[in-house]
Order: sequence, then C-alpha cells, then structure tokens
Amino acid sequence: MTTRPRLAVPLVPALVAALAGAAHAQSIPTPEDHLGRPAGTDFELADWEQVSSYHRRLAAASPRVAVDVVGTTTEGREFLRTVVTSEQNLAWLDAIRADAARVADPRGLTAEERRALLERAKVVVCVSLQMHSTETAGTEFGMEFVHRLATSEEEPWRTIRDRVVVVVFPCTNPDGLDEVVSWYRRTVGTPYEGTGMLRLYQKYAGHDNNRDWFMLSQPETRIVTEQLYSVWRPQVYWDVHQQGRTRERMFVPPYRDPLNPNLDPAIIAGIDALGSRALLDLTRAGHAGVSTGVTYDMWWNGGNRNVPVRHNIIGLLTEAASVNVASPVFFAKEDLAAPRGIDGGYVPSNRFPMPWPGGWWRLRDIIDYELAFGESLLASLAREPRTWLENAIAAADRAIAAAAHDAPVAWVLPSDQADRGAVRRLADALLRGGVELRVAGAPFEADDRTWPAGSIVVDRAQPYGAHVKDLFEVQRYPDGDPPYDVAGWTLPLLLGVHRVEVIQPFEVEATGVADAAAAVAGFPVADVPDGGRSARDSDTWRDVFRRLAASETLTFSTGGTDPGAWYPGLRDEKLGTSRTVSPPRIGLYAPWSGHMREGWMRWVFDAFEVPYVRVRNEMLRAGALDDLLDVLVLPGVSSGHLGEGRESGSVFEPYARGLDPEGAVAIEEFVRRGGTVVAAGASCRFVVDLLDLPLVDVTRGKDAGDFSCPGSVLRGVPSRSPYTAGLPASVPLFFSRSAAFATKKDADDARIDVLLRYAPTRTLLSGWIRAPDRIAGEAAWLRARHGEGAVHLFGFHPQYRSWSQGTFQLLFRAMLLR
Repeated sequence: MTTRPRLAVPLVPALVAALAGAAHAQSIPTPEDHLGRPAGTDFELADWEQVSSYHRRLAAASPRVAVDVVGTTTEGREFLRTVVTSEQNLAWLDAIRADAARVADPRGLTAEERRALLERAKVVVCVSLQMHSTETAGTEFGMEFVHRLATSEEEPWRTIRDRVVVVVFPCTNPDGLDEVVSWYRRTVGTPYEGTGMLRLYQKYAGHDNNRDWFMLSQPETRIVTEQLYSVWRPQVYWDVHQQGRTRERMFVPPYRDPLNPNLDPAIIAGIDALGSRALLDLTRAGHAGVSTGVTYDMWWNGGNRNVPVRHNIIGLLTEAASVNVASPVFFAKEDLAAPRGIDGGYVPSNRFPMPWPGGWWRLRDIIDYELAFGESLLASLAREPRTWLENAIAAADRAIAAAAHDAPVAWVLPSDQADRGAVRRLADALLRGGVELRVAGAPFEADDRTWPAGSIVVDRAQPYGAHVKDLFEVQRYPDGDPPYDVAGWTLPLLLGVHRVEVIQPFEVEATGVADAAAAVAGFPVADVPDGGRSARDSDTWRDVFRRLAASETLTFSTGGTDPGAWYPGLRDEKLGTSRTVSPPRIGLYAPWSGHMREGWMRWVFDAFEVPYVRVRNEMLRAGALDDLLDVLVLPGVSSGHLGEGRESGSVFEPYARGLDPEGAVAIEEFVRRGGTVVAAGASCRFVVDLLDLPLVDVTRGKDAGDFSCPGSVLRGVPSRSPYTAGLPASVPLFFSRSAAFATKKDADDARIDVLLRYAPTRTLLSGWIRAPDRIAGEAAWLRARHGEGAVHLFGFHPQYRSWSQGTFQLLFRAMLLR
C-alpha cells in the first residue's frame, strides 16, 4: 500500500495560492508600464498627475490596495492616501483602525480585553513621501514600494501583507512636486539645470513645511496629523527624506544625542532596534555608505518624525544622499566627507561601517536604498507583530500614569486672559493633535489659586500627555555641544498665551470639548468701552485689516484709560492721545527665489487679511515708490541677496540681479520723502547701511565674543511709546541667529527710538543661549527717522514659522502706526 507523503496535502493549496499570486501580479501594471520608462530614470521625473493616477490604477487592479482622497492641498490639489495589505485585512479596515485606537488609548480595558486586543490587532505603519519636493526620489520609490508590497509572492512580502497594514501618503506635498518637476523640465539640458526655483515649493513654508508639525498652520500638515492621531494611530511612522550629496549615502536611526527627557524610553529603544536592524540588512545586501547615530538628534519637537514620538509612535527618519534634482552626480572618493559628528576622516567607524567608494550616484540608487530600508522595516514588524503592539500599548500606559507620580498633573489656560484668538489657535493645534481638552463650568482652585469658569483644563493623564508637556514646559537644553537649530519652543509663550502648570491634584467640574470654538466659548471678547477692541487680542487685528481694506478710517488709542485699543472712525476728542489710521498701501518684497522668511510673512498677512502686493526687484528699480506704496516690508532677505540678487548666469536673465543700485536708491528716496520701511532679521543690515544709521549689531563681528543663540524663546521689554501702548510688561519673542542693536559709540542717536529691548535680566525664557549679557538691554525693535519718513527694524523675525503669534502685532503696529 502506498501512502502519500505528509507534505503533499499542504502543497496543493500552497501551489494554488502561488499560481493565483503569480496571475495577480501579472495583471497589475508596474510603474514602468505606467510611466513608459523605469522608475528612477536619469533626467526624468513624474508629476503629481502621473504619480496619483498610478496609485489609482494600482488600486483599481488589485484587491490588496485602496486609495482615498483625504484632503485638499494649499493650492487645491487632491491629497491621497494609499493602503496596502492583504485582501482580508482590507475588508476589515474599520475593525483594524478601532483596534489601533484601543492600543493607543487602553484606558478602561480589562486584562482579558487587553489580551484579546493584542492577539487580533494588526501592526499599522504610515509612510510619508517627498514632503521636501527637491528630494525627488520619494514619489517614484513609493510607486515601486506599493507595487512590490501588493504583488510580490516572495517572503517577507506575503507575511507582511498578512500581519501589517501599510498606509502610504504618495506625496506629502503635491503642490511642490509639480513645481519642482515643471522647473526641472524647463531647465534640464540648459545651463540652468538643477538651479533653484523662482518660488517656494510649498506656497508659504517651503522647506519649513517640516517645521509645522505642532503648529499645524498648513493644510498638508493638518491632513497628515488627522490621519495619524484620529484615523489610524499607527505604531510606526517612517518619514522618507534626502540630504546633501557628499557624505553618507543614507542615514538610518539611531539618532544622536541629546535625547529629550519627555520621550518614552521603550519607544526610543524601538527606534534604535529597527534602525540598527536596517543597518545590518542594508550592509549585508551590499548597500555601502550607510550611517547611524550622526547629524539628527531627538531633542527638538515640531518635525514630521519628531511629533509622533511624543504620541508613543516609533518615528523613523531616513536621509538618502541626493542627486542634482534628477541628474546623476559623480564623486571621486577624495570628494567625499565623513558623516557629521564622526572625526577621523572618511574611513570606517562603528557608526559608518562600510563607506561608499565613490562613483556615479543616481536617482535609481536612492530608490534601491529606500526599497531596502522599507523591506527591512516591514520584515522586522512582521516577524514580531505582538512585540510592537505591546510596546505601543505599554508606552500609552506609562504616559497616562505619569501624572500619578510626576508633576505637573495638568495645565490651565485661564479664561480671563487677553488674547482669545491665540488661545483658540492653541486649542485647535492641541485638538488636531489628539489632545483632550476640558472646559471648567465654574470657578475652581488649583495650587491655592482660583481660576475662573470657562478656563481650559489640559490633563496630563491622557495618552498624548507627553506631547502637551513637551509643548508647554520651559525647555533647558542640556550641557555639552551647542544646539545647531531650535533649542526652545514653549508654545504658549510664543503665542502670547498665559498657561499655568498645576502641581498638586485638584478637583474641577469640567466638560470635554471637540473643537476650538467651543474651547474658548467662555473667554470674553476683547471689547473696551465706546465700541473699541483691545489690540492684545489677535482677532482684533484681523478685524482692523478688514475695515481698512473696506477703506474705513480707524483710531488707535495710545494713552488714556484703554491704551492699545482700536476704535472705528475719528475718536480724538474722547481718547485724548491717539493715532488716526487710514488704509496704507503695503508692499512685501519678494525675491526671484524661494525665500522662507518671505513665505511666512505672506502667511501672516493672508491669515490676518492684510491687504498687500508683492514687489519684485524690477518694480523697485523702476523708482518713484511713493506712487505705489506707503509701507515696504523687507521680510528677512539678507543684505547681499537684496543688493545683488541671483548671480547673472545662474538663472534665466530676467530673474538675475537684485536692487543695486537703482532699487536701493529708490528705497532711500522713498523713506526720505515720507515712506515707511519695515525690516526684519537679516534685512536690517541692508537698511542700516543704506541709510547710514548709527547702529551696530552686537551679535556679529569682533564685539560679539562667544555669543550664540541658534533658536530659543527670549524675553523682550517694551519701552514707553505710542507704538507699544497696551503691550504686556514682557513680550516673548523667537531669536534664531537674530540681531541686537546698539548705538555706535559717540554717535548721535537722536533719530533712534528703541521700542523693545532684550530684557536686561532673565533674557532667556526657553531653550539655550551663550553669553546672554551681550544682548541684554540692547534694541530688539527700533524706529529710526530718515528725512520725512522712518524705518522700523526688528532684530528678530516677528513672523517666525507662524509660531510667534505674540509678536505679530508688533509687526502690525509698525506698518499701521508708522
């Protein structure tokens, strides 16, 4: 009698499945089929229509792929989300999302419910592609990535589909993708191939779109934030980027020190484990030049991979070496440098075990490295899915329990504060980030202080309590190497919001709210007697600009019982000291290049409905500026760029040159005849030189000593002046390699009025500063008279990344009160 081998039975369904899988793969269009060329072809880039239509085509052909429109970009394009997993998982996505929500917030689960949850839940990983549009490999990598994940019947891809749900944002910045592709297609094969564009690749933020992940000023960041903390609540988030060309071929985690103490240690260990396994896998596969533990730290909040970590999500960043947009680049070994933070030259080290030998580097190489990382990451998650689910739920447990043994236990935003508009914006950012807010129904006591009804209470004991703590507390950067970027970001300070840390447990009758309008419903509107509105409230300024745009005349109180209030019409006889303001003609300088300071200034103007026109070099060189403008705003463009512009031969000739000499002369004549220039940050030097003002920036040159402050919140103290009427006694401002002005020794300073000084003591509020005495007491905002006009100089950037709402009104006062 013959018996069948035991393996014969399972081989039948396995063979059937393999044949079905092969047939499925053959029916699915590849990226090459769709584009008519291989992904990563030299000198070629796919635009958003090509990328988005491929994802839709893939979803139409495969039962393992789903594509949805989840929002609209800043410029009106559709924002897509692609989900790839097994057919069975795709049919149960609602249940999988519900399980992910319980992993992220396990409050109330019994031990049995928790066990069952961890048995059935699937690991969810989200992938963000090409936020920075000049990092051009991301979208075509994404096309190959989702195709391989949907079609491959090889391991580890089959197991990945069964155990992991992969959520891909095919492009996090579709507007910028189209701008970069259009410019590259225009310039490729010309002398201008690979040169910078004429505009930002995100309408307002440009590269700073990766600095918007706690403030959420842009539609794209709001869309992704909703997907992360309200829809999917993934356990892992991978942010795909590119960096410079001459160092390592790819950076993978772990990150370098310092480590922010608010981050969960097991989440950090998970980052390290996944990154280290990827380093092993890429090195074994022959991908040379991979580094780890260099350049990128885990201190700062606000980036696309940083904020998820504050939400108990493993946040991974990869940075591949770039090409020249889509043009290949060649490097001899002697052209290459070691990763930042590694001394001893371009040689092997523990953080850089196999240096790349040099040669041609192409878009296709970037895609191959990113595919290798993606395979390593997903394989690690699929091998031990319960490990990553348990890690996430335990981190949530620790975040919720932190208030029981650590302070603060909560924060209060009192309802009797001045800037209702800023509180509403803060509440909106918190709610969008998944934070729970409650509103007090009656007065209550906390830490022996009484707070009014309507105040907002933010409890520490919630899954995203660490995120709130990191935004609300005062940062103190640790000793050691100085920071290279932002060291302090205390959000209530930057917004001008009064927040109170509560140290002891307390009781309050409070109700949860779901939107920002409900959160501030109990806050009084900033009305003052006789129909006025307080300038301390951000909403007042929006109303002011609306009225001015409608050609109304307004009066600003500079003294009396309500200094710093706006009134409709002419009110001199009632107010005593006041300024009458008519609609000014405002021009915002915009160079023929993408400039983020200008972009953020436009964002402030548009958000507050400031009427303005953008003025270019050629408009200013034409002269007679008083026929066009009353106020010219220089938003932080450097003196050299203002004067010289883009070098001739580096861009199409109509866009070369700056202001010199005709435009600079026109600005001087404009001020001398009664116009107003408002300059911020790096633009101040241009104005100081142009008007020969008796000022010196004490943060530069031999007198600066060892002063340094790359990015922190400082304290400003207003002087007594009509321009500062009604301001608070201290004004938090953001200092990012900014300026501080002193009058030159023995110079006549009669035409200089200092309106805001860096505080003479306790200058630093949050972050890091070296040698603060160098700027203490010096001018942060001043007005200088020149002929019949004047200039306002802000040593800092009052529009900084949209974060510093507390200083927006200083800018508005300079433009309107003149």
